[in-house]
Parts: sequence; C-alpha cells; structure tokens
Amino acid sequence: MKIKPDGKVEELTCHPLEYYGSCPDVGDTIVSNYFEAPIFYSVQRRYFVMESLAYVGWALIVREIDPSGPPQELWNEWQAATKFWEEIDEQEEQEEQQAKTERLNALLGRNPRRPPTNSSQNKPKKPKKRKLQPRGSDGREPKSDG
Repeated sequence: MKIKPDGKVEELTCHPLEYYGSCPDVGDTIVSNYFEAPIFYSVQRRYFVMESLAYVGWALIVREIDPSGPPQELWNEWQAATKFWEEIDEQEEQEEQQAKTERLNALLGRNPRRPPTNSSQNKPKKPKKRKLQPRGSDGREPKSDG
C-alpha cells in the first residue's frame, strides 16, 4: 500500500512475498520501474495479515521518496551493470551459436573455414593457339627470325 500525500492509503501492488525475495523491512527502499522512470519508495510499516488460511501474507506501507543522491546513483549503477551483463550474455549466445554451427558443419563434412574456390581457377586451361605457318618442302617448320 502507498501512503498518498493526503495521508490516505491506496493499493500500489499485490506482488507475492517471493517477488521481493524476502519481506522488505521498515526503512528498506524499494525501486519500482513499472514506468519509464523509476520510482523510489521507503518502507514505513509492515503488517502480517492472516485473513484466512488461504489469504495470508505481508502488507507493506510505503511512501514515495526523493531519488536524488544515493538511491538515484544506485539505480544508475544497477542499469549500467544490467546493460553490461546483457551484452555479455548476447556475446556468449553468439559464440555458442557459432560453435553449434561449426559442429554441425563438421558432422555434415563441410569446411566453412576453407575459402571458396574461384570458379575461373577450376576451369581447364585452354591450349594456346599456335599460328600455323607454311612448312618447307622437307616437312619442317621454317626457322623464325626471333
């Protein structure tokens, strides 16, 4: 529950205890990023509510706080670390995909590391055309002046 500026309490969220990992204690700060900009809340009170055997849990009373200073710095560092680790995860995923592709190519007998052959290199060489020169009366080719 959130304490509004007029002192009234309104429901903020109904996340189960597991969402937070453990029940936040009085004085803890919760950073909520449901919207584009994070909102910081200070836990003012906490209550254990046992409405029935089926509906049991912690209820927190929070107040929105000014994020300037350490809360905002923490958020900025958290975001930078998140971006860093997402990039690492992406790089590892690409490397894993490349390794899978290489293993598959090896199983299929393909060698993708071999450079592709130039089709002109595979063509048989054409014999050089010789100029036909008249032969002498003895059947031999005349001697060239070269």
